[in-house]
Amino acid sequence: MVDKVLDDGRVTPIWQFRDRKEGVIAEFDLSALKDETKYPYRVQCEQMELNRALYAALGDMPNVEILFGHEAVSALQDADTATVVAKTAEVEQKFTGRYVFGADGARSVIRRALGVKLDGFTYDEKVVQYGTTFDVSAAMPDIAGVSYISDPDEWCVILHLPDYWRVTFSSRDGEPDDVAVRDDIAEARMAAFFGTSGATVALHRNVWSIHQRVGDNFREGRIAIGGDAAHINSPMGGMGMNSGVHDAVNYAEKMGRIWRGEGEDELLDQYTRQRRHVALEDVRLQTFRNTKFIAEKDPEARRASQIEMRTIADDPKAAYGFMMGSSMLAGLRAANALD
Repeated sequence: MVDKVLDDGRVTPIWQFRDRKEGVIAEFDLSALKDETKYPYRVQCEQMELNRALYAALGDMPNVEILFGHEAVSALQDADTATVVAKTAEVEQKFTGRYVFGADGARSVIRRALGVKLDGFTYDEKVVQYGTTFDVSAAMPDIAGVSYISDPDEWCVILHLPDYWRVTFSSRDGEPDDVAVRDDIAEARMAAFFGTSGATVALHRNVWSIHQRVGDNFREGRIAIGGDAAHINSPMGGMGMNSGVHDAVNYAEKMGRIWRGEGEDELLDQYTRQRRHVALEDVRLQTFRNTKFIAEKDPEARRASQIEMRTIADDPKAAYGFMMGSSMLAGLRAANALD
């Protein structure tokens, strides 16, 4: 499974904080974490590729059944069982087991069935994302595979994926979503940013809102939630899908112990304590920091933020601690130590 993700993704050990006018402000090399993890780098792998790898892995397991074309519409439970009600084009079905784990996204039906509230807020500003085969490194030769570019008027996040570059801009005041993704608008924006008329947008175009919200509970009885169903956050830092994977690993470990008779249902409360702690104290704080760096409009605050980031990057000990946090290793270990 890991090998498949590495094959389908792009290994990226170095990432940057930049200023649109000044260039590189701070650069971090994750290879410094080689003693902390077997994988001291980021892997730029799209969710659809991860899904394909998961599908292939699960397909080899005789106790797994994968169903397409089923939409969860409700969930219920009693003292002994948990049930998901799903509908297809033809019929409504019930799937009953001892437990249910809901990973059905930001609009989670499972979360709503539990009555869990997503506390937090939604940013006024949206993000506009373009996929392009234009070689960004031709316009910015010193760019890293992951770059956060600050600007008070038009910040940008750039990711180098295996076959293309993903460029995410801040939304423009008053610009309708359907205008932001138009051919002429998208390509003019890319050309203005990269200084070349060859920056065409041949691939996807998306507009979405940015949230910072965490569920007030991740488990009720025999039903638990994880991923975007439990917490949604700013995309600054790539922590959304990654934290969802961590949720699944943590839950699976707890459920394995319950299934083998090595623990009771209270382990699922520990799952909530540990993973909610990460969502509140680690993911949210890291994404706040990244968003503030690239989107800050006040000149003095921008300068202070850039000085702070340079100072961290220039100090090996401080840079090490910063990368432990941004890679989620520090927060993961702290949360896993919670009873």
